[in-house]
Amino acid sequence: MSIHLKLRTQSGAALFVAMLFLLILSFLGGVLLSSANQGLKVVSAMGDRLGAENVLEGEMDQLIMEPSLQSLIGSMPAASSMSASSVVPGVDGTLSHTVDNVCSRSINASSNNAISQCRYIRVVADKSYGKGARAATSLAAGIEQPLL
Repeated sequence: MSIHLKLRTQSGAALFVAMLFLLILSFLGGVLLSSANQGLKVVSAMGDRLGAENVLEGEMDQLIMEPSLQSLIGSMPAASSMSASSVVPGVDGTLSHTVDNVCSRSINASSNNAISQCRYIRVVADKSYGKGARAATSLAAGIEQPLL
């Protein structure tokens, strides 16, 4: 018995299709890696921004709780401003005396205990963040001091 093996010639179409699929999958993998990298950059930038906002809120709280702030506000001339770092070191911002007017808030307001005048100070503080400190966020607050 003799077995004759029949040899067939192949044209290589399966190899071509497999290489084409590998090329497409490699391209998609590169695109996914690139988009994941962009997502990491966005998350990192958001974390830097939130960190800067938290630091800014802490500095603003420290400024408002400063014991010497009341006397500084009382001694500020009308329509003047001063650096916030002169009150609390490291705070980048300004204190601006804008207007003296009637107090807008009172805990137990009545005609018997109404305070007729208030000194209003606007505080604006800024904080830079991010790569090379190219971005910035700011926080503004108003402080009223009753005048007796």
